[in-house]
Amino acid sequence: MHTVWEQLEIDYLKILTLPHNEIELRVKGTSPRAAARAAVDEVKSALAGVPARREFVGPRLFLRVVGSWNRTYSGEWWFDADLLNRLDAAYARIYFRAAEKKAAVRDMLRELLAITTEWNQMHEVWALALPPGERLVGYVGRGAPQKLFGSMPLTATANRMLVGQAEQVLFPPMYNPLWVSKYENLRA
Repeated sequence: MHTVWEQLEIDYLKILTLPHNEIELRVKGTSPRAAARAAVDEVKSALAGVPARREFVGPRLFLRVVGSWNRTYSGEWWFDADLLNRLDAAYARIYFRAAEKKAAVRDMLRELLAITTEWNQMHEVWALALPPGERLVGYVGRGAPQKLFGSMPLTATANRMLVGQAEQVLFPPMYNPLWVSKYENLRA
């Protein structure tokens, strides 16, 4: 029996030992095993605690926020669509212009998902629609607090910690890219 971290490394190795990935890693001067370990270390820093390995059965809808340089079709980090629905409902009773509401929802998603500005500009929301009966294994955990501006020290006036704590799902990118489509624009 493997620990969750060992199983995650095994799952990453399945992806990173595919011929095209091995070639890319060799060009970068690393191995699939080293890249898998680095990916697991990154997940450890992103989550508060140990994630649970869970199988999801469709129909299910997961969302992902992306900026201009983030991967959409092979992105790994997703959240349940219910989080966005709850935020939309929370702001429904407050009068906002459309651009103001998008900015407020984007700011709350950044706070709850603990997405540092250097990682993601959060211009769009993309959906992974798991079809009825299809199965997908993911790692579920709460986001760990992260700095708003990752490269700057914490200060009283310019930088602070994002709270995180929203449930997130890591899907190593072995799902069907045809399940992914644009969901919503978050640009104000």
